[in-house]
Amino acid sequence: MKENTQPVEVTANAAVVESETERRLEVRLSDDFEPLGSEYNLLQGFHFGSKPTLHDHPAIISLRLPPLGRDQLFENWWYKGEITYSRSGPVRIAECRDYTMASVQKEADPSVDFRTQTHQTYSELLSAVRSTTHTKLTKIWNYFSDINCGDEDFEKYRQFSIGRAEAFEEMGIGDVDAPTGTAIGSQDGSGLSFIALASNRDFYAVENPRQVSAFNYPRKYGPSSPKFSRGGFVSSNCHKLFLISGTAAVVGHESNFPYNTHLQSKETFKNLEYLCEAISSLVSGETQFALDENSILRVYLKNPEDYYSISTKIGRKIISDKHHVAFLHGTICRKELTIEIDGVKIT
Repeated sequence: MKENTQPVEVTANAAVVESETERRLEVRLSDDFEPLGSEYNLLQGFHFGSKPTLHDHPAIISLRLPPLGRDQLFENWWYKGEITYSRSGPVRIAECRDYTMASVQKEADPSVDFRTQTHQTYSELLSAVRSTTHTKLTKIWNYFSDINCGDEDFEKYRQFSIGRAEAFEEMGIGDVDAPTGTAIGSQDGSGLSFIALASNRDFYAVENPRQVSAFNYPRKYGPSSPKFSRGGFVSSNCHKLFLISGTAAVVGHESNFPYNTHLQSKETFKNLEYLCEAISSLVSGETQFALDENSILRVYLKNPEDYYSISTKIGRKIISDKHHVAFLHGTICRKELTIEIDGVKIT
């Protein structure tokens, strides 16, 4: 794949000093695309809205997940340093000194089953990442429409899980190497969007002691278990990047309080607390890890009418500043689940 990777743009700023002691990654939420400053370049821009963004940038991907309480929303990952933008087949690549972001979007193909579409697209995505200097996967976001359509093993999410597992196996990615992951249903007709974050640093995966690891789920959840870790972090000489998977009201491997957002939110908060404690146990000699105003959260809600009550609970329980939380209308991977939360923190 390397020979097919053609740079299309290089953004460099001579005023930026690539010092190992500088904090070089910032993640910000904003209602519009707002550059962070002349020293920073865009590693990845996530645009949330019902319609595509009007901003034309090789690192922006539009996701058909309407934000709640806003017309549109951007989650921008800014890097203090040079970034190279390129393509590898259908995959867009943004590569800097510490990270690679690779993204691919496709329209749904009704003539091809979703397992095959996932397998092919994941193979393209993973091959594109392997063509860069950052081969250690840390996070993959997965968004596609009709996630709960189909019965039992023919459910679209289960077919996605099979295709992903096949691509991982072909690439030699075992369960212990599984990155953090999120899979959410987007608006009807939005096709699929997969976005991968990789690093040249070791990724330290973390599991939640209250939950069975997703890759160890029993057969009742499909022929192939979901391949993702609950959380983890990457350490560089200038910062630590913490990543939280899509966390929902799952205890053991069972969904608690089906279709009850109020009770599911309490269970989700508890899972986040346990996951933060597990992360803290691996980051020795530092204060207790917590999700706070240094974090950016995505809160996915199946039912938009839950927005006001959940936003109030998030403000009391985790983060009071709305500029650090994106509330998004999205369908959770299990029909009975109505809320899921993922996030990122840089220290």
